Amino acid sequence: MRHRPWIVPVLFFILAVAIRWGSFSVSVINHDESTYIVGADELLRGEIYLRDVIDTKPIGIFWLYALLIKLTGGSIWLLRLAATAFVALGAWLLAVVAERATGKPGAGYVAGTVYIIMCSVYKFYGVSPNTEIFFNVFTIGAVAATVVAPRKRWWLAGLLLGVGFVIKPFVAAEALAIGLFLVWWYRRQPARMVGHGLVLVGAFLLPVAGVVAYFAQLGMLPELWFYTFEVGSAYPIDLPWYLRLKYMGDYLLRYSPFFLLGVVAQVRGQVGKQLPVWLTYLALQALLVSVVVLLTGKRFGHYQVQLHPVMALYTGTCVGLVWSEVLRRRWVPWAVAVVSIGLGIGHAFYYAGKDDEPRIIADYLRDRLPPGETFFAINGFQISYHLLDRPVPTPYIHSSLLFYDHHARAFRIDEAAEAQRILADTTVTYLVGRKDDSEATTLLGRTLIEAFEPVGDINEDLRAWNRKKPD
Repeated sequence: MRHRPWIVPVLFFILAVAIRWGSFSVSVINHDESTYIVGADELLRGEIYLRDVIDTKPIGIFWLYALLIKLTGGSIWLLRLAATAFVALGAWLLAVVAERATGKPGAGYVAGTVYIIMCSVYKFYGVSPNTEIFFNVFTIGAVAATVVAPRKRWWLAGLLLGVGFVIKPFVAAEALAIGLFLVWWYRRQPARMVGHGLVLVGAFLLPVAGVVAYFAQLGMLPELWFYTFEVGSAYPIDLPWYLRLKYMGDYLLRYSPFFLLGVVAQVRGQVGKQLPVWLTYLALQALLVSVVVLLTGKRFGHYQVQLHPVMALYTGTCVGLVWSEVLRRRWVPWAVAVVSIGLGIGHAFYYAGKDDEPRIIADYLRDRLPPGETFFAINGFQISYHLLDRPVPTPYIHSSLLFYDHHARAFRIDEAAEAQRILADTTVTYLVGRKDDSEATTLLGRTLIEAFEPVGDINEDLRAWNRKKPD
């Protein structure tokens, strides 16, 4: 039975909210999200990225969050709801892709549902809004416009991939996969291969060129080069091959119910014989994404969220083809609803039981900071700047850049000079941090503490310091 076009995306949005709502209120799930929000706040104050605001991420994610803050008023709850809308949009696009690939609407429903669940179970694999759940929407859209589309729109795919790339360059994996598919698709038509290839590449370069032009008119091309290429090349770490395998194995183990369900369905239904090209493309994209994810040597869970669309499409394709009759049974949507509500309640209990330290800090400082004054959060708690609507007194909005040696070396940060910059800012009247934090005993941390004096404990773990009065 066919539904009105808007029904499926609305149902996916309701499903995503039902699972994720319990995580909406806590101020921090993962500190990367805090960095996006605080960085966007600074841009909205007129600061310039890579000069007044510095981080490892491309500017795209900060522009996106600046837009979301404008639309939501900066409410953490509404920002999480907006991120959930991106998850639901990705699910709907996956449903379109899976249905086009298989001719079975059920395959689309499975793919979209699996994607939402994959993004909404583990804290560091999608529950926390990271760049991946945003750029996945653009890469999935590019697949929908080309690989499974009856009429290939290479220009649209290139544009979508380019936008995704300025959010995070890891999108190069999907761009290469689609480029290789284009080569295969026009393998007997060299002229069309070249022509459409140029369209794909040209459209991809438009958003990238826009970013370059933006920094060029600011006279900041050297800064763009340094933070994009020189810092980027210093950012990876050397990780033994067996730990890389363990990292990927951990992902497969976490999502083994979906993967094994797809494998069983594929074997039983001989899906490889029915859709050899489509499954080959999915394997190619999975391989390229895995290579890109492994390049940095860092084992962050959120990197692997980039694999979620492939996993969801694989499971949706195989299950939708083989067990389409089962999917029509009335108990299936009820089972999905029960699982979703249970996960949502589970998140609510989990996050309600955690101390929300940035909110505790914000509540403590709210009546102590006069207008025009700000504070410095030692080794974390950066979302407190957003909660208090105060500027960050350093360009390095992600605190790990100042307190982790690996990052400080990559960014060539002069800790002594940065400490003096903060101390020279007379609007910085408070420090806040943990009473006992071994990672904060850096040159910068020690220098700042010496210029301030304790004024009270915020709670059993957190302390506040006030600037010492001149003798």
